[in-house]
Amino acid sequence: MPSKFLTTLKNWPLLLLSLALLAPACAPDKKAQEELHQEIQGLKTEIKALHEKLAKLETGQQEMLLLLQRPAPPPRAAAPPAPQEPLSVSQLLRDKALFQGLRVTVRGMPGPVLVHRQTLFLKAPEGMVEVYFGGLQDVQTINRLSSMALEQPLTVTGAVTIPPPGGGNPRINAEAVEF
Repeated sequence: MPSKFLTTLKNWPLLLLSLALLAPACAPDKKAQEELHQEIQGLKTEIKALHEKLAKLETGQQEMLLLLQRPAPPPRAAAPPAPQEPLSVSQLLRDKALFQGLRVTVRGMPGPVLVHRQTLFLKAPEGMVEVYFGGLQDVQTINRLSSMALEQPLTVTGAVTIPPPGGGNPRINAEAVEF
């Protein structure tokens, strides 16, 4: 153990000399201090700009909250009022966009009946309207539609859905069918 101690004591002067040489190297340089000061000033201007942006965002948020607290204007009537008389198939095909999602009553001549799909078509010179009658509550009406030859006009009441462009005929989900 004494030998380790002696070798450590011999290294002390070397250690002190290296520390003495490092001290002047760590002294701040005027140029480095100037650069550091400029960086600090740049950061301060960025902080000011961020505070201004934050203030603008807060005022915008306050304006949005005020707008949300205002009562909503009453909705405009975009849909036409329900007609008293049943529409013809031609009228429905012509103004199908107006009746999208509305409950309508349509009168027309029946076309093909697809029993396996519980669907029938109402026809007009302009085209056809598909009527899905599988959701009817009256089982006798469903049986009558799928088993009889239909030769007189039908009156169908139900909600209209329009397929996407090129997707086929307008469709009515029948709620009631009158012969």
